[in-house]
Amino acid sequence: MFTGIVEERGRIVDVRLDGSDAGNEPGSARLTVHGPTVTSDVGHGDSIAVSGVCLTVVERDGDTFTVDVMAETLRRTTVGALTAGDEVNLERSVTPTTRLGGHIVQGHVDGTGTVVRRTEHPAYDEIRIRTSADLAPSPAPKGSVAVDGISL
Repeated sequence: MFTGIVEERGRIVDVRLDGSDAGNEPGSARLTVHGPTVTSDVGHGDSIAVSGVCLTVVERDGDTFTVDVMAETLRRTTVGALTAGDEVNLERSVTPTTRLGGHIVQGHVDGTGTVVRRTEHPAYDEIRIRTSADLAPSPAPKGSVAVDGISL
């Protein structure tokens, strides 16, 4: 579980498609991400939200961590379009003692949307997002969604 409050902007260091070399299914990937804050106390098996997608750490090396991404996740999220050098939002999973300052965000992504309009107002921005027809009825009135891991 996550809060949807981004801890830091990280950077994709390496993308290896077809993670079958790591024993994963063909069509999967292995990502290495630079993020000094989120790696400060991370270990093998911990969850980190990468632009809102819950991924499991399989390796840590200093300020970087590596995750395996299954083919289904690559298809359903924006993670499949990431390349080395791209910036991503990072957040460590919550613990029982963590303040929940945002919303409860699972990190299990149902699909993607497209920003179709952004209107600036004096105290906020209004963002209109188009989703596929199968996702359109999902958000509850006055409910929350996460965009790239940011709780809205």
